[in-house]
Amino acid sequence: MATKKKTEAKSEKATPATVGRQELSRRVAQKTKLSQKQVGEVLEATIDTVREVLQDGDEVRLVGFGSFRVRTSAARRGVNPRDRQPIDVPAKERVRFSPGKELSEAVIKK
Repeated sequence: MATKKKTEAKSEKATPATVGRQELSRRVAQKTKLSQKQVGEVLEATIDTVREVLQDGDEVRLVGFGSFRVRTSAARRGVNPRDRQPIDVPAKERVRFSPGKELSEAVIKK
């Protein structure tokens, strides 16, 4: 009986929801009084533009939100988890996001 109560208590905790493009554009449309179609087009254009800027090697900085930039990770020695043999992991470019101060504070105060 005690195990069942522990399981029920764990399941009562809310798991965070994932908000996709459609839900994001719906929420922005509600706030801006624009149509969801218009917001969707602006969102797509924004994402495309951020992608293009990063491909050009530049940084996207949104004051109060955060910064996106491309960083090169160093080559390193890794271990194959399947057979525990050492492998060489090559250097590669990765997109990094650094949250801004206001975003960080807003999330922490939750």
